[in-house]
Amino acid sequence: MKFNRKMRYIQFFMATVLMALLTVSCDQDLPYPLDDVKNGVVIDIARVEGTDGVLSAGTVDGNYKIKLTIPKQQGDYSMLDYAQLLCVFTDASGKTTSKVVADNIKEFPKEITIDFADVYGQLGLSAPALGETVYFTANAVLKNGYVVYGWNEYSGFNNKAFTGWEVDGRAYSYNVRYAVICPLVLDDFTGNLMLTDNTVFYEGASYPVQGVKISDTELEIVDFFEDSIIRITIDPTVHTVTVAKQVLYPTFGSYTNSYVVGSGTIDACNGIITFSGTVGVDQGTYDSNANWVIKN
Repeated sequence: MKFNRKMRYIQFFMATVLMALLTVSCDQDLPYPLDDVKNGVVIDIARVEGTDGVLSAGTVDGNYKIKLTIPKQQGDYSMLDYAQLLCVFTDASGKTTSKVVADNIKEFPKEITIDFADVYGQLGLSAPALGETVYFTANAVLKNGYVVYGWNEYSGFNNKAFTGWEVDGRAYSYNVRYAVICPLVLDDFTGNLMLTDNTVFYEGASYPVQGVKISDTELEIVDFFEDSIIRITIDPTVHTVTVAKQVLYPTFGSYTNSYVVGSGTIDACNGIITFSGTVGVDQGTYDSNANWVIKN
């Protein structure tokens, strides 16, 4: 009984302290007056699945589409007049500017095709260059004329607090990002390659392998793990790679079906494929933090 009374006292004391802290944090040092707080409308913006997710240096060609949606969690959004598509552009030096590139959007959900020739023209530029990043977000213009900006130079992107919401089976998205990278040429990853194997078996050692192009989205790496072959599937829309679970050896000592599985990215500028994953057998896992780097 003494222990229980003591615990109740501690809990009461902690609750009192927390209430005091909450009172202080809510009443002091607000960055704006309470009467300036505005009600807004949350707008989800996401890349349309299957469309390109990166920009290639020097070209504006590609299939770029985004979709604006009002999440169901928003409820009533009758205060919204229209939305604007805001481009947030960061150049190679790190300087960020913004510009409205589409206006008066009143239908939701709304799918928009991005014409990067037009976008770069509005920015006063001709084509993407390495080191640049282009984001798109949404401004909400309310019927009283107040604009809830999706981004500003002081606090960055708005509505990050709503990433716990679910929209179309995924997490709420407050922007779409397009990084400018080098064009992907799979032929650059054929022939003689060098693989660095950061697993418990090789501990960062490197050894030569052969790259073979199977299709426009598939490579085979020959002599992986001494004398086996793995197949790498490439998603050229976002420059990612997948190594589906593949059996390297049907028997491995006294164990069965030695396998590897993983996923990663391609750095087309530097000719590097990096993927992480797991090495295991039917009976268990050897390394769940395995990492491989393939350099042309």
